[in-house]
Amino acid sequence: MASCSQVVLLVLAVSSFCWGESTAAVTVPTADLLHWSSLELGAMISWNIDTMDGIQGCQSSLTSLPDPSLFDGAKGVNFESWARIMQAAGVKYSVLTVKHGCGFTLWEPKVVNITGLPHYNYSIAANHFFFGRNLVDEYYSAMKKYGIRPGFYYSLGSNAYLGVYGGKVTPNGTVPLPGQVLLSEEEYYELVYQHIEELATTYPDMYEFWFDGGVPGALPADVRDRLIKLFAEKIPHVITFQGYGLTKNVARWPQTESGHPKEDMWSTTDAAGHPGPNGSYWYPGECDTTVQVGDSWSYNSHAWARSLDELKGVYHDSVGNNCNLMLNFAPDPDGNLHYEQTYRSFGDFVSMCYPSNAKYYPAYVTTPPLKDNTSFFLHSEAGTLIDRLVLMETQTKGECILSYDVFVYRKEELVFFSSGKWIAHKRILLLPKPFEMDTVQVRVNKHHDNCIPAMELIAATQCDYYQPY
Repeated sequence: MASCSQVVLLVLAVSSFCWGESTAAVTVPTADLLHWSSLELGAMISWNIDTMDGIQGCQSSLTSLPDPSLFDGAKGVNFESWARIMQAAGVKYSVLTVKHGCGFTLWEPKVVNITGLPHYNYSIAANHFFFGRNLVDEYYSAMKKYGIRPGFYYSLGSNAYLGVYGGKVTPNGTVPLPGQVLLSEEEYYELVYQHIEELATTYPDMYEFWFDGGVPGALPADVRDRLIKLFAEKIPHVITFQGYGLTKNVARWPQTESGHPKEDMWSTTDAAGHPGPNGSYWYPGECDTTVQVGDSWSYNSHAWARSLDELKGVYHDSVGNNCNLMLNFAPDPDGNLHYEQTYRSFGDFVSMCYPSNAKYYPAYVTTPPLKDNTSFFLHSEAGTLIDRLVLMETQTKGECILSYDVFVYRKEELVFFSSGKWIAHKRILLLPKPFEMDTVQVRVNKHHDNCIPAMELIAATQCDYYQPY
């Protein structure tokens, strides 16, 4: 793989103390969520029985369950090959669909005292090629070996094997599909608890747990209380996607899978996850999107990869708009991961244009903010050519900045202006064309009364990246 880049970066790294102590209740993040935001890029690995059947999940219109024998071709799956490609793409954490909507699990779950289900037969153990293998273990070990924090996707409200669709259990008296087992609502949610308890006990350092579709309203109160206790005691640091009310570390869905969120991307929200500057909950966004065209999450042999230019736009509209990017990886039925060049080119673009640590910038200074000034400045030699700005707010004491302006000057002449509301973890501003500059000013127009703004980073950058083929 050949790649070329020209990167010019100028940085002001500002110390993370505030000008005064907050005395009112401004919503602040947990240390776990601050760390999660700093990782910026995750992987959603969509690989389960629906992949083997060439479908995108199991819907209620299904006439038969995908047969476990469909997994025969995946007996040679190599999770380390996935991890290497993810590492090259810049992925820092991942979730695997250990149980998707079909109900098929990639490990053999234990079942305790559920009358209607003495054994969970719809799992990888039902395929003779995988007897004695635990694919969750193999995935987990491979991710950790390559420095990627592993986690799990678990569709709490969907399980075709047990006749559960959209959080609703199939009513009594319904004729089950061949191989299907129908449980009562009480039995089903007891089984859900047992699955999550087993994963939490076996993998106490899991990084993220994905509740796709959120937590169903039908979840019984006693099971909810037990899950709250389980998360607090077994996996207190885990990030839960849409785990509203279950944990303190919640990431929210921004209402789109395009990678281009339309809603305001404040880190604070109300209890239901609606973002706003005065929210009482710190629920930052996670933007999940596919690499395959057509919203194909599981492998689609008729699809192709989105272009690098499109994925650049996704990055700028997600990570560059205060939203972690959850990029889809969809191995095929044999366990092979396609579009390797696309992932590697995307990783090259991110690492070359947006270094993750200030020490990798060619030049930077550490300067505390001035107590009697509401502006932050970045100065450079006159005539420096830039085409983008990177802004990062210090968030240890909350999301302080509510309105700001950005001015770019060359010899005291204004050459670029922009305004915005939130900065939060990161904003990337793309200039309409390259400009010569000597000063960047970030002026804070409005902030929370009892939260004094501080900036973590201001960078003025030129990045010409292209990938020859």
